Amino acid sequence: MIFAMDGCFGPRDLEALQNLICPPKDDSDVEDDLPQAGARKLGPGDIGAPSDPSQDRSQGPHAPLQGAGDDIWHPSEAIDIQSAQDYDPRKAPEYEMKFKQAVTAEDIYLGMGFKTPSTASCEWLSVLVKLPQETREKVELSVESEAIDVRSPRYRLHLPTPHPVDPNASSAKWHNDTSTLEVTLKLTRELDNVNF
Repeated sequence: MIFAMDGCFGPRDLEALQNLICPPKDDSDVEDDLPQAGARKLGPGDIGAPSDPSQDRSQGPHAPLQGAGDDIWHPSEAIDIQSAQDYDPRKAPEYEMKFKQAVTAEDIYLGMGFKTPSTASCEWLSVLVKLPQETREKVELSVESEAIDVRSPRYRLHLPTPHPVDPNASSAKWHNDTSTLEVTLKLTRELDNVNF
């Protein structure tokens, strides 16, 4: 492109500048144009098995996965949480979770405190794990901020906690008469200082 030497633009120069800034729209952006010859638009009628045997999509690398019966997804698409963790043949023991809170007479009888019966006002989480036929010496306990892990020769329990806990401020107690492990976990939630 050659411009005039005197600094004036001619009509062709202005048109070239306009095409540079705002390129003209081609008709190729129209939705009715299809990129390949013989291709067609897909619609709701294309859902499911093809009615035309020449358009069989059940073969090849892009074939949909077929599950058994009326399954919504193929078994290979589902993630099994049990198999995602380490496989362990030991039984999972029975357990019970209880929220605990420290209350005073003013909280109970006079209603002067800000505590409510809800779990938002609880400071501790107590987990009772029943381990029949086990002794205290055979039980291993690991407490993390998001889960507890109890292991013995017969049982294994990996239990995520509903709220973050402080492993250093937690305690455990073994009850010989019932073969039960009681783990008391100190909750460390984000808004605990506001609730109390």
